[in-house]
Amino acid sequence: MSQTAPRNLISALILVNEIFDSDDESTDSDDESTDSENELYQDEEELNEPSILTTRVSTVSRRNVPKVAGYEEIVTERMQDYDFKTHFRLHRSTFDLLLGKINIKLQNQTRPTSRCSPNKMLLITLWILATPESYRSVGCRFGVCKKTVFKVIRRTIDAIYEMASTTIKWPGATEAQNIISANSSTAGFPGVLGAIDGTHIPIRTPQHSSGTYINRKGFHSLQLQVVCQHNLKFTDCYVGQPGSMHDARVFRHSEICTDLQNSTLFFPEDSHLIGDSAYPLSDRLLTPYRDTGNLTRYQVRYNFKLSSTRMSVERAIGILKCRFRRLRFFDSPDLAFISKSVIAACTLHNFCIDENDVHFENSEELSSGGAATINSGNNIYNSTVTARAKRDRIARLL
Repeated sequence: MSQTAPRNLISALILVNEIFDSDDESTDSDDESTDSENELYQDEEELNEPSILTTRVSTVSRRNVPKVAGYEEIVTERMQDYDFKTHFRLHRSTFDLLLGKINIKLQNQTRPTSRCSPNKMLLITLWILATPESYRSVGCRFGVCKKTVFKVIRRTIDAIYEMASTTIKWPGATEAQNIISANSSTAGFPGVLGAIDGTHIPIRTPQHSSGTYINRKGFHSLQLQVVCQHNLKFTDCYVGQPGSMHDARVFRHSEICTDLQNSTLFFPEDSHLIGDSAYPLSDRLLTPYRDTGNLTRYQVRYNFKLSSTRMSVERAIGILKCRFRRLRFFDSPDLAFISKSVIAACTLHNFCIDENDVHFENSEELSSGGAATINSGNNIYNSTVTARAKRDRIARLL
């Protein structure tokens, strides 16, 4: 009798432990099926996480999540052209041309046994750029897992990014003359080769030095600086500086600041860029007079015509963010990937203009230049005597 009781007690304890072990395994399986997007970055970028967590997750088998079947076929064969443009932000003909340009690159990056064709990879990437939808829901829509979406968008963004050097480029001599003439016909402002402006790309709180990314409006962002033609096409894009940096300092770090010194190569016949009062006044970058209440009528008219001419860059930024709504907020910890995605979106913007693929959606953002353009309104650089003389001369001519 004395020996039977301990044996029964031991058996009961073993049974209880097995029950709790079984509950732990089922809990781990459920947690694995609801992992967040951050775990994709932790897996791909090898972020520093406890090794015990990695070992525990790797031993749990993932359950199959039901996915939508045949959506690619619906898009390719049955979706109307208007609906296709609404969802993917490109005409079907523009999509086919774009796919033809990057098809080989996507094929080289895809395994023969992969379920993602170049066509599906581009569809997934455009959907991600066009909407704020999560990777999980996009993967469910296109019949792939979340990790596949993560890899697909990076490979496709890389392929589109490589097109930037031939799609976003400074105008040649003949094209420069056409741009100057077109800008002059807009408001009568002479010699304008382009308009420069900046906007903010909202991002999640960065893991390091997060305070430097908080802009003047109080949210984390990356700076995007663009130079735009009269037809809303970008000729120069620069992205990646933290949101707290002033527009003039961003300009000083960009290559276009160095290009301003090469007058004969980049600015034929005394041409120039125009910008707002946040930028430094120079021979090749004209800015408005600072309004202290004592402007002459020539200076007031100069400011009005300069503002009317540079509306093109505000509209271009608005259309860019309206077409690719992911630029309104990037929920990603990888700042380098965000910068590359922004340049890819600018490349697609120019590609659509080249193919006469006009963005048809009306939005309040089109009239506000992106609604996130921020500057202090004060020129923090000392303007040169020749630059002030050039500005005064143009003001009298107007």
